Amino acid sequence: MRFLIRMHFPADSGNELVRDPNFPKKLEGVLNTIKPEAVYFTPLDGDRGVYMVVDIASADMVAGISEPLWQMFRGKLELTPVMVLEDLKKALQNPMK
Repeated sequence: MRFLIRMHFPADSGNELVRDPNFPKKLEGVLNTIKPEAVYFTPLDGDRGVYMVVDIASADMVAGISEPLWQMFRGKLELTPVMVLEDLKKALQNPMK
């Protein structure tokens, strides 16, 4: 199931991260582990933020995705289930009774 991850993290901890010359490599390592379909970096509420779309096949994957983000960014995460058009079409053809 696809989830939209909204991560908000303080500008000061983000500033520390981007000053680290190894940050791009570390970030790439985390993203290779999480394997998001899409990643967007953006300001959120005056701080730093990231939006990601990830496929979470089972509940036990939530910790494996969340922990590296919490540890690297010291961020706050929100996970929201989302659908693509094909998912919505399938859901509308088979409504729950």
